[in-house]
Formats: sequence, C-alpha cells, structure tokens
Amino acid sequence: MLSRKLFGTLLAAAVILPAHAHADDSIYKLDNVTVTARKGEESAKDVPFSLSVIDGNELTNRGVKNFEDMLKQTVGVETSTYGGVETRIVRMRGVGSLQQVSPDDTSVIINIDGVPNNAGTATLSTMDIERVEILKGPQGTLMGRNSQSGAINIISKKPTKEFEGYIRGEYGDDNTFLTEGAVSGSLTEKLSARLAARYSGYDNQVKYYQTDEPVSKPRDLAVRGTLLWEPSSKTEVTFIAGYEEVNNRPEFRVLMPYDDKQEVDIPKDSSDADKDTNRYTLEVKHRFSKALFTSVTGYADAESTAKQFLYDGVLFRKQRGVTGNGSRTVINENTAFDQEFRLSSKPQDKVFWVTGVNYFYSDRDLINTDAWSTFQPSYTFNAEMDVNFKTRSQAVFGEMTYPVTERIKLTGGLRYTWEKKEYEANWAANPSNPSTIRTANDSGEIDDNFMTGRAAISYELTKEVNIYGVYSRGHKTAGFNEWATGFITGTREDRYYSEAEVDSYELGFKYESADRRFGLNGAVFYNDNKDDHVLVYNYSINASDVENFDTESKGVELEGYAKLGRFLINAGVGYTDTKIKSIPEGSSSGSEKGNKVPDTPEWSGTLSVSYFHNLPSFLGMKEPVFFSKLTERYVGSRSGDPADNFQFDSYHKLDARVGIMNGGLELYVWGDNLLDERYDLYGWYYGVSAVDGSEVVIGMPSKGRTLGLGAAYYF
Repeated sequence: MLSRKLFGTLLAAAVILPAHAHADDSIYKLDNVTVTARKGEESAKDVPFSLSVIDGNELTNRGVKNFEDMLKQTVGVETSTYGGVETRIVRMRGVGSLQQVSPDDTSVIINIDGVPNNAGTATLSTMDIERVEILKGPQGTLMGRNSQSGAINIISKKPTKEFEGYIRGEYGDDNTFLTEGAVSGSLTEKLSARLAARYSGYDNQVKYYQTDEPVSKPRDLAVRGTLLWEPSSKTEVTFIAGYEEVNNRPEFRVLMPYDDKQEVDIPKDSSDADKDTNRYTLEVKHRFSKALFTSVTGYADAESTAKQFLYDGVLFRKQRGVTGNGSRTVINENTAFDQEFRLSSKPQDKVFWVTGVNYFYSDRDLINTDAWSTFQPSYTFNAEMDVNFKTRSQAVFGEMTYPVTERIKLTGGLRYTWEKKEYEANWAANPSNPSTIRTANDSGEIDDNFMTGRAAISYELTKEVNIYGVYSRGHKTAGFNEWATGFITGTREDRYYSEAEVDSYELGFKYESADRRFGLNGAVFYNDNKDDHVLVYNYSINASDVENFDTESKGVELEGYAKLGRFLINAGVGYTDTKIKSIPEGSSSGSEKGNKVPDTPEWSGTLSVSYFHNLPSFLGMKEPVFFSKLTERYVGSRSGDPADNFQFDSYHKLDARVGIMNGGLELYVWGDNLLDERYDLYGWYYGVSAVDGSEVVIGMPSKGRTLGLGAAYYF
C-alpha cells in the first residue's frame, strides 16, 4: 500500500510550492474547440444548444479510467450501475427511464466514432480518446433513435503522419493496476496506422461474508487498431477494429446501510460475469467543391455470460429470516449493424447544413439457463427460456443554420423515423419446477413511425458572446420488457411498454474570450416528459411489470474554464428540479403524484484545478516540470425510487494527481476518492422485513480511498 504520508506530502506541494518565473506558458494554450456534435465540423461556440467537451488529455489528467467516471465529469448527466456487464442507466437533466426495462430502453445514445450504441453495449474503456462531446437535450434530429434526452460522442485518436506513441503504468491499493500504450505513424506515403491497448483491473471492495476475500477481481482488456488511407487530398478512408473483454464483473446487491465492510453471503465463485465485444467501423469522407460526403458503416457483436447466485444470506436473513439455494445463468448474444450516408456543408461555410439517411438493425438473444432453486422452485425463472429481439430502423434527416443577418442565425431540423421491433419467446419449466404449466411461448411486433426535430435562434451579442433559444422534440419508441413472464400464465400485458416523448425548451449563452483564456456557458431548461418507463419488480413472486409515468424537469446549469496565472480551472454547477406529474391508474409502484424523479440530484457540481511550473534541474532531469491536478465532484441527495421509500445521501468525491514531467517522462502519485466516501452506485427497495418490520434496501457501494503510483513515457 502506498504510504499515505508520502502522498499527503506531495499533494501539499501542489499548493505551497512557489511558481517558477520561467514556467512554460504554452502548457495552458487552449485551442479553438472544433466539434462534430451536428455531424459536421464547427466551433463549439456556434452550436445552438448545451454542449460540453472534454479533451482526452484532460480525462487522463483527471485519472478517469472508465465509462461511468467519464460521464460524471459533467453536470446534468446521471448514471447508475450495480456492477455486471449490462446494467448501466444514463439520463440527462432528469429525463430517461427511471429504471431500465431492457438494454434498448435508453434515452441517451452513445456514439463511438460515429456508430450508435446503447448504455449497456458501449465501451467501458476511455483508452486513447481524442475528445468526448456531451450533447444535452433531445438529439433525435441528427442522432436518431434513443437520444430522447441527449447524446454522447466518443471520438478516438486517429493515426498520425509522424511517429509517436506512449506507454503508461499504474499500481495502487486493492491491486488496482493499469497498463496502457499506443503507437502511431505512417506505413506508406498515403497510409498511416494507430494501435492502442489497455489491460486493467482491481480487487472488488465487496467481500465474502466474514472474510477478507474479495468476491471478484475484475479484469478488462481493450485493443483498438485504426488505419487511415488518404488516396487523394479530397478523400480519406478510416477503418477501426476494436476488441474488448470485460471479465469477473458479477452483479451484487449489498444490504444498506453500509458499514466499514461490505459483505455478501454466497458460495465462493458462485457469481460471475464476462463479456466480449468486437467493433468495426468504416468511414469514408470525400470533399466535393461545395459539400462534404460522409459514409459511416458500423458493425458490432457482443456476447455476455452472467452466472448469479440468487439468495444472498445477508439480505434474505434480514428480509425473510431464512435463506435458500439457487442459481441461474443469463446469456446475451447481440449483433448490430448501422449504415449512414450524409452530405454536409464544408467547415467555415456561412450556412451550416447536413442531410442524410440512416439504417439500423440489431438481433439479440436473451437466454436463461442452468436455473434451479430450492427456496422457490416454482418461480418463473426455474426454466429454460430463450427470447429473441429484432429491431429495424430507417430514417431521413436534415438540419440547417442560416445567417439571417451578420449576428442572427436561425436553425431548423427534422427527422422522420420508421422503426419496427419484433420478439419471440420460448419457455420450458425445469424438471425441478412443480408448475402445472410445462411450456409456453409468445411473440409480438411493434411498428412506430415518428417525427423529431429542433428549432433554434442564436444572436451574436458580441464577438465573444452568443445567446440562443432552442425547442426540441425527443422520442423513444415503444418496446418489450425482456423479463416479462405474464405469457406463461396466459396474459401479455406486462410485455409491452409505450413510447415516450419529451418537449424540451432551453435558453442559454456561450462566452469565450478573444485570447481563449476564459469561457463560460450557461443554460436554463424545461423538459415535459410523457410516458417514460418504470420497471416495477415484485420480489415476493419474482415478476416484473412496466409502467409509464409523466414527469417534468427544470433547472439551470453553468460551466466554464479560466486560466489564472499558473492555474487552469474547469468548473460546473447544476440545479435540477423534478417531479412526477402523473402515474397510471392501478399503479403498483407505490408512487404518488408530486414525488421527485428518483436518482436525480437537485444540486451537482464539478471542479478541476491544474497547476504547472518549472523546477531547477535535479537527479539528471534537465527541464523538470511540476504538475498537479485536483478534481472534485459533488452530487446532492436524491430520492431512491418513485415511491420515495429511501434517499441517497449527498457526497463529495475528491481525486488528485501530482507529479513531475521531464521531456516525455511523467512520474506521479494519484489518489481516488481521497475523502473515503462510500456513496451509492444504485439502490433498490425490497419492502418491509418479515423479521423485525424494518425497511429493506439494497445497493452497491463505491470503492473507498485508493492511492497509487504511476509512470508514463511519450515518444
């Protein structure tokens, strides 16, 4: 374990070490940010809606190593997970599924190098990233399906003509480690390549009951290769192939409140989860005299296997006074294909425009197998079950920003989507299941055609300040509750959930100083959300149902940066007020009109402070530079479920990275969650204990304080 005294000494140095007179000011050079948030190159300041951009180097300096931590760098973005490989929920500004009904039930689309993914299938890794663009508000006009509340663009680094690369290694408490590297350069005059790889892991903070042995040791592997072919000055072809392994990541449900030791009472090695993913992307760009043509082709296949022991002794002794034995294995096999053709304006054109067509297809098998239970042998999952889901989607879209005057610009965009979903389910009781029903099957089909769009007006108040107003319509198509079992007993009502729609209104401003040393963006917003989804689960009978709630959210957000002397500061603060406006008649959720939307904090904030300066030569280092990075994230208290049965406490998460650079070499110490807070990653209400009448709530605690050492070399 890293000496906490050593870490504290180095951390204190970040504040008390005096600045050197010759500190290299180029460290703080802030380039004009060019984004592709609207599928064409433009300045972030000119985009007429809320947009946050995080540079890949900034993610590295903040110590961000995974998908969840990346999303939490921006106010207004909410994510929850209880481990596993298919269990992430992402919302923005209080809009999105209150609990996820299926992997396709997502309100934030995640585009990886232009190819759409849902939260469950998106990469966990932040390896070798160029930048991340977080688009707030409905993005159905250009991003399409499942972008009801926003979109996230992850852009990986592209090959370079010059030979370059890096290697990085880290090690810390709980066997936390990371090894990563990339190399890039020309293969021929017109062909260049980049190869990146990462292997990382840690020991889980959850232990087996009355032992110090971690219940899992997650290990992740990611490899990505990129080829860039430039046959002419007007044409470029990019091919990306990626592979990702996620191992030893089972789901856990830990009884609240947490103490200093989080435990589950299950047999050793009785729960596990692994996932393998392959991704392929082909992008072709050609510059015509008056337009840019782009074709993006994406294919991905993923397979996950999750073995779950059903009866944690700690939980069931609290809930029912007895426990049992039982297990099941869930397999997900998924393939997806996406093709988009589009034409757009060229960078720096006075009129911004983009138009295109899109086709999407996915095929997923959900298999429940190897199931048994001595405690509840007649429950519906004591069976062999195979459910197939297919989705086809076609769309045409276009958006334009037209300068009415030198200062006023009008934006309008529309997208029409044709979507079809199908499912087929087959169920057969296991021999140990005493049910009189031995087999059952079901099938269904949903057709949903819908229009989404955006209208905005922006005004250049000064050369440094733009103000804007935007209205946008978001839509999430109807779908299937993948774990519905009503068809077994002759009903199908639990299988379907309705489409969800949101009308969103936003007023905002964007400021950027002429020397780009200061920037500030602000927005006020209101979202009227109709028929979003809630998964209502009855643990006493192991059955789930879907209900549709109307909700609203409104709030204000501020984000900005400043270069002050030797300091570079990034900060954001957000306030979101939410409520449930209506609930369906006969709801079994326990919710009431006026309750808060769960897991959405009223207040949230981020703060990142960087500090650099030169040091005198020492230990053979000719031009050493001291650097430090402190990152603080605050998440306020929030309701735990629609019925407001429990609350999540507020928390602060403080991270740090302190070290020395000399040429291409970096040596540093890092600390994650320095305040050692055990905040909640998710929570579920299990009802009232049959033992003592107390309320039973389970969740997943975060990791505690982790300290470590790191080194990197850039060449």
